[in-house]
Amino acid sequence: MSPGIGMPELLVVLVLALVVVGPQQLPVMMRKVGQMMAQARAMAKDFQNSFEEIGRETELSELRREIEALKQSNPVNEIGGELNKAARAAQDDDIRQLKMKQVEKDQAVLEAAKADKLAALEQADADTSAGVDDEAATGEDTPVPQKHADQIKGR
Repeated sequence: MSPGIGMPELLVVLVLALVVVGPQQLPVMMRKVGQMMAQARAMAKDFQNSFEEIGRETELSELRREIEALKQSNPVNEIGGELNKAARAAQDDDIRQLKMKQVEKDQAVLEAAKADKLAALEQADADTSAGVDDEAATGEDTPVPQKHADQIKGR
């Protein structure tokens, strides 16, 4: 019973129904009212169930979105990406250092080769000047190749 209808109000409604419908039709009418009340309760329950189902679907769709967001922002993938970047940077640094060491070695080899050539040229100059001093001391002329002699004479 609803809280607004008490026992005295219910008795008044039953007496009025008995007077209006009559004693023979009262049980038929009460059966129809009971059936309508059952239908109304069933419809209310269906209505309530549909709202609860919509609520569950909404919660499920929100959970699905959250799960997808977590899948896409997977911290393991982010950490793996950062580690790959760090590894590539370390490899690049190692390669640069190796190239710099190789360049330094090459420069050292070139400097040594230049020093050797310079020493050889100085030795050759020293030998040549020693040979000229020897000629001056002995008075002998060294033969000059024909080509150089022609250039000296202007031919």
